[in-house]
Amino acid sequence: MTNIVAVCPNWIGDAVMATPSLAALKERLTGSHLTLLVRPYVAPVFDAAPYADRVLWWDGPGGASLAGTAAALRRTGYDTGVLMTNSFRSALVLALGRVRRRVGYARDGRSWLLTDRLRPQKRRGRYVPGPMLEYYFELLRPLGAAGPDEKAPRTMRLYTRPADEAAADAVYGGLGLEPSRTVILAPGAAFGLAKCWPPDRFGMLARRIGEELDMRSLVLCGPSERDTAVRVCEASRGAAVMPPQPLPKLATTKALVRRARAMVTNDSGLRHFAAAYDVPVVAIFGPTAIAWTETWFAREVKLQTPVPCGPCQRKRCPEGHLRCMTSIEPAQVFESLAGLVREFPYREPDPGTIIPD
Repeated sequence: MTNIVAVCPNWIGDAVMATPSLAALKERLTGSHLTLLVRPYVAPVFDAAPYADRVLWWDGPGGASLAGTAAALRRTGYDTGVLMTNSFRSALVLALGRVRRRVGYARDGRSWLLTDRLRPQKRRGRYVPGPMLEYYFELLRPLGAAGPDEKAPRTMRLYTRPADEAAADAVYGGLGLEPSRTVILAPGAAFGLAKCWPPDRFGMLARRIGEELDMRSLVLCGPSERDTAVRVCEASRGAAVMPPQPLPKLATTKALVRRARAMVTNDSGLRHFAAAYDVPVVAIFGPTAIAWTETWFAREVKLQTPVPCGPCQRKRCPEGHLRCMTSIEPAQVFESLAGLVREFPYREPDPGTIIPD
């Protein structure tokens, strides 16, 4: 049996985009044992995933330090490590953990720590934007888990447990919402404020969703985004609601998205929850290049207004005007959402994505 450890991405959206490659890695290397090495806050993305034989946390509550993680790797004894992160530190932990074969991109001065080095594409000294689905899949080729001309799989995979579904039932029921007539609004973005469409515009959108689509809006957010979510609800004049405190855990959020009618979101991790569960989604882009997170999801509309200064990939607008976001009007977002609702009738979520305990 081959012991493999995959160092998973540190951002929620990137973690979701890694799931097709992780599933392919497990399925194609017959008889392998796959451990996912994750940050604690990302771990719920991989809850119940059938391709993961073990999930190991590092750094943070319940997780180990660099030295502790390396020691855990040494105790198990891994033949192969796949680095889906680009940091020096993640390569170092595999080397200190005596993982024999270490596959990753030659970035952040870590080439000497890798046994198999991939070269990301550059132009004029800058990395060329490209889909992360393909970026992660390329890591499988040195291991013989992907053909030389094979395209990356595009189906992202998320799973829930019965307890997550019960928690989502309690949220929907407690707010008097019918999932098939609920549009999820995700106004936050862990990347930074520059990626956030203004809360008052989300509020205006929620009002139109109620008046013209006869649906309710459920605002989802992380703890650090709660103030933004409150402002959305206030601007909606009662057309949008938030879950009660404490806010749902990430595993519950997966179950909430799984059953929703549609979603409107900034370019955030929750955008990929929608695609993984085949939920129609309108994604609002500002300073980020769409090419990095292209997933070719047929039920998605991506909105971005070209501006001379973008996409700048900055967390804060260097020009101070956020024109890339404010130029996107509520009417444009609403029409995109209404079009998706007309084109794609509600479908009951796949029961196969619920994994029994």
